[in-house]
Amino acid sequence: MSFMNYGRYGVQAAKRKLNNHAPAVGRIFTVGFGMILIVAVIAAMFAGISAVYGMMKGILDAAPNIDDIDATPTGYLSTVLDVNGNTTATLVASGANRIYVTLDEIPEDLQHAFVAIEDERFYQHKGIDPKGIIRAAVVALRTHDFSQGASTITQQLLKNNVFVGWTKEGSLAERLERKIQEQYLALQLEKKQSKDWIMENYLNTINLGQNTLGVQSASERYFGKDVSDLTLSECAVIAAITQNPSGYNPISHPEDNRKRAESCLNKMLELGFIDQEQYQEAWDDDVYSRIQVVNVENSSQEITSYFVDSLTDQVIKDLIEVKGYTEAEAYKALYQGGLTIYSTQDPAIQAICDEEANNPENYGGSDTKTSFSYRLTIQHSDGTYSNYSDQTMLSYFKKTTGNNNYGIDYNGEEEAAAAIEQYKSEIMTEGDEIIGESVTYTLEPQVSMTVIDHRTGEVKALVGGRGDKSASKTLNRASGTTRQPGSTFKVLAAYAPALDMGAFTLGSVQDDAPYHYNNTKHTPVNNYDHSYRGYTTIREAIMRSINVVAVKTLTDIGTETGYDKLHDFGFTTLVEEDNTQALALGGITNGVTNLELTAAYATIANEGLYTKPRFYTKILDHKGEVLIDNTPQTHEVLQKTTAWLLTDAMKDVMTGSGGTGAPAYFGDTMAQAGKSGTTSNNRDALWAGFTPYYTCVVWGGYDDNSVLNYTTYPKLVWKAAMGRIHEGLEYKDFVQPKGVVEASVCIKSGLAPVSGLCEHDPRGSMVRTEYFAEGTIPKIKCNHHVSAIRCAETGALATVACPEELRVASVYQVGGHWGSADDSVRLSAETLAGSCPNHPGARLSQFADLGALIAMAQATNTDESTTGIIGGGGYSVTMDESEEDEAAAAEIAAAQAAEQAAIAAAQQAAEEAAQAAQQAEMDAAQQAAAEAAWRAEHGL
Repeated sequence: MSFMNYGRYGVQAAKRKLNNHAPAVGRIFTVGFGMILIVAVIAAMFAGISAVYGMMKGILDAAPNIDDIDATPTGYLSTVLDVNGNTTATLVASGANRIYVTLDEIPEDLQHAFVAIEDERFYQHKGIDPKGIIRAAVVALRTHDFSQGASTITQQLLKNNVFVGWTKEGSLAERLERKIQEQYLALQLEKKQSKDWIMENYLNTINLGQNTLGVQSASERYFGKDVSDLTLSECAVIAAITQNPSGYNPISHPEDNRKRAESCLNKMLELGFIDQEQYQEAWDDDVYSRIQVVNVENSSQEITSYFVDSLTDQVIKDLIEVKGYTEAEAYKALYQGGLTIYSTQDPAIQAICDEEANNPENYGGSDTKTSFSYRLTIQHSDGTYSNYSDQTMLSYFKKTTGNNNYGIDYNGEEEAAAAIEQYKSEIMTEGDEIIGESVTYTLEPQVSMTVIDHRTGEVKALVGGRGDKSASKTLNRASGTTRQPGSTFKVLAAYAPALDMGAFTLGSVQDDAPYHYNNTKHTPVNNYDHSYRGYTTIREAIMRSINVVAVKTLTDIGTETGYDKLHDFGFTTLVEEDNTQALALGGITNGVTNLELTAAYATIANEGLYTKPRFYTKILDHKGEVLIDNTPQTHEVLQKTTAWLLTDAMKDVMTGSGGTGAPAYFGDTMAQAGKSGTTSNNRDALWAGFTPYYTCVVWGGYDDNSVLNYTTYPKLVWKAAMGRIHEGLEYKDFVQPKGVVEASVCIKSGLAPVSGLCEHDPRGSMVRTEYFAEGTIPKIKCNHHVSAIRCAETGALATVACPEELRVASVYQVGGHWGSADDSVRLSAETLAGSCPNHPGARLSQFADLGALIAMAQATNTDESTTGIIGGGGYSVTMDESEEDEAAAAEIAAAQAAEQAAIAAAQQAAEEAAQAAQQAEMDAAQQAAAEAAWRAEHGL
């Protein structure tokens, strides 16, 4: 309670107080200031709210429109399947190792594992999780750690597929802006899409380490199985990776992954996704041991094979040429497009080829060496750089040693490494610094082989080298390098077009005798054994691989004909400068690939029909739709009859006496045909062969083109591989087509044999039964065999004065060039023109065409072919009596008539000269006798 003071002093004090204005003003000021402050605060709040609103509006306005975004994952690995449908390779670029699976293929345990560890209220919230946001904010304010996430699965999906640049955010403001937009779009996305849609796309998007994206890729990488087969423990392991794909990697950090996987299982148990029994079973599972086993298996498969390297080259080429892609688009499609490529590779055949290519027993007398691929970069003291390689090293040693055959092939890696160190010491100077250096050692001599099913053009196996393959896209000697084809080109460039155009038959002959190319150097054509066999049929020339016959045949038909035919066989490396006589022996500028050579021989095996080699049959895009249907591309190169005739001759190469392919023959369980090839100085050795099932070419040589000391091993590799490939296959022979007939032929003229002559050659019968295409059987009689009566006393041609008991009838050969095996039975021009000196008199009339025989015998050591158009001398053209050949028959008849007239004139002149000589001899003898009688009569 208070009391009022009504005394004088109290009244005066009251008056003074009432008359004092200061406190009132102060109160007014205080109230006013307070009001102003309140207004200011309110204004500031409004301004702040406006600013925040404006900022938020700007951020949200900058966010993508929900109708314009695509939250589905992009970038899928491509899969290569073999002929059995098994995966042989996965092709993937960084950020593309993904195999899409639908939600019904993903176990519920795996879905729940991700929910439990990443977003436990996923099935309840609308895109963002308020509780999670509050929790993250409290942690951030308390610890100043802003790394705590509150992202829902929906937000993570958007972050990975829409806000793809989030990993490059450099400031808190950038992260905040993206987070606001992410939450906003998450709310919008959940209005538009179902939880199942979001979960499916999320599980196909998430990064799960080891360059795997999505649960299917991760399941295959870590467990070697389809995602649908995962156990609960395996689901927990995969879900545990998400927060830190590197730190929680179950291969490199199994303990850390295990702790997080256990947390995942605990949460799944807490949320009721699993029961205690399931939890315990998963807890007890030794899942990480399985992961390590699968990892070892996968590690060995990460390097693509030579086959897959060649396959990807063809796919890239086809995407560009068939689909019109740019090169960049083609590579992106292959390594990020999720393609499924159905390859033609047969794993059983491939395994056999790999084993036999690496089997030391198949290399016989070949010395195993070690070579290398070497790269060196040096920075000099003046700041400049120099790059060196194994090729510059090879050139250096060739120059310094003066040995052009020097090779970088050594007895083991130690010796090779010492040579490299020696090279470095000799090229480096003071102040030089090595910036980069790499070396990869390689077994030598090397090998390549290709197996094609010639009926379809499908490449079944391909080996690009022997030894361990150290990386993808390494030197591929089967499809990526070119080497000289040697004598394998004889069949393709010379004999195939010669037979196909009807100019020659297998029975036609060329004179295997000294011969020179028509070049400025007049280079001799040498046979491999430096001997000459005289008149030789095309069949024998193929069987024995005779160079002279091949070159003469190509020359006769025209090198342009052979050059064009090689293009028909599918060769793409030829240049115009190769259009020379050397083409017959494989002497070309750039060489050929093993793959294209195999395809060429597969053409003969496939009855003359070329089929472009195929490494795949079709390609599907990541949605399973056909992108490319790789149907066979074919064109006719040879008539069926020609292909079969060549094949029959090449069977003799393997089984005939003196055939060069005997070491490749794997027995009579299957018909086989082939052709050998060896280049000058033995720098390349090849065997090209086929059966009714498969065509295979094996090349052998040194990578640095050194000289081989043993050239048989390609045949041994072929024999071992093809023998195993054909085990259990039904025996087949090459089917003789209609239009192939048999007839007798003289193998020293290529013409119809003359009874009593050709079968009585001093070396044995020269009559053989040969196969011909209908209409090419020779009708003209042999003009290379003659029967002559000689005097046994002098060996000269007998005269009428030679006693009967001294007359010996024999068969001899005329025509051709001297200097070959035919010389032993050949009649010379001098012998033909003379007669027995011991019995003067008229020579027995033995030859109706003596002049022609003398002319043929005078062809000594010249380079002119005596073959003519067909056969082995004169116009030995085979005639068909059908009407379409009447014009040709008339031309031939006219030519023959002219020739016979010339022969008759020559014969008449020769006979007149002989008669004059005989008369002169008789006159001289009579004169001498008369002179002798006169001297005797006069005692002189």
